[in-house]
Amino acid sequence: MEYRHFSRLLSIFCLVLAMGCNRKPAGFGDGTYLFVVADKPTWEAVEPGLRTAFERTMNTPMPEVVFEVVWIAPERFTDFATRKNLALVGALDSDGEISQKVSGMLSEKVKDKVMDGSAFVFPKENPWAEDQLLLVLASNSVAELNAKLEENKAYLYNLLNKRLLDETREQMYQTLEQKDFGKDVLEKYGWTLRVQHDYFVNIDRADENFYMLRRSLPGRERWLFVNWVDDADPAQLTEEWLLDRRDKLTVKFYKNEGIPDKINRAEEYLKIEPVDFQGRPALRVEGLWENAHASQGGGGPFRTYGFYDTESSRIYVIDVAVYFPAGKKEPFMRQLDVMAHTFQTRSDISKAQHSEGS
Repeated sequence: MEYRHFSRLLSIFCLVLAMGCNRKPAGFGDGTYLFVVADKPTWEAVEPGLRTAFERTMNTPMPEVVFEVVWIAPERFTDFATRKNLALVGALDSDGEISQKVSGMLSEKVKDKVMDGSAFVFPKENPWAEDQLLLVLASNSVAELNAKLEENKAYLYNLLNKRLLDETREQMYQTLEQKDFGKDVLEKYGWTLRVQHDYFVNIDRADENFYMLRRSLPGRERWLFVNWVDDADPAQLTEEWLLDRRDKLTVKFYKNEGIPDKINRAEEYLKIEPVDFQGRPALRVEGLWENAHASQGGGGPFRTYGFYDTESSRIYVIDVAVYFPAGKKEPFMRQLDVMAHTFQTRSDISKAQHSEGS
């Protein structure tokens, strides 16, 4: 991003925040919040678009948002200048304080791109704090801002989501990782995961190609299983096959007093889409699992990945699920998803070692 007067603006903030420019504080606050600084009329016009872009919901079954958007009035700008996720939103045709500040931060070259509609969002890493992301969102008018928010909502969401996943991964594995686990399962099955300290092996069925990890606390459960099909035909991996495969496995292995878990196949809860999983084309299923046991009937969110591994001729199914009726489930699902994405085959590890050595 090209800024005009950026160093001057940064100096002003350094003085206001009483911090040395060479001693930036750590980014403050929870990474699931985005603090938006905008003039009130601008905020009122773009609030729905910002919430649509960033406040994606997960049915758990109650809707939960990953990111929460919070408006900050211009006069409170400096109070929030060191938050982890910060956005400045302005329209070039507005004479509001923040809109004028945004306009003044852009070089003429960048402003020309904003005016012709070819540029809209300008990310800046660590401007006023370490581990901070500043998003400057600028368009000619609030109407154009809303149009750009709709067009770029996936990109905008991923800017925050990638940072949050990186932060979650660092927090998960900075202490007490079960490092020996990875070696054992790699030797036995040809794949591995990075496992946090408090998970245990709940099911290990070599004859069924089924391996399940579990973390259990009063009133809450987390599960991750890996299943694989040897000598598989990649054409076998379809949406219906993946749904049926999960139900078949959970009916067999996940039972609450004899009552199996199954997918709720209602259209409003089920989402299936192609994704990239660790460099491989994959299918991802997101939805709700249910168990109809009379005394403890309930359910929660699940996420399943299915992909074909060429080197081993296997179809892998990796599934994560949460049961936590009394609290938020999205943070647990995020942690499980991070753990799932540490999956590597023996071939993956060999390739990585070869790349590092070359």
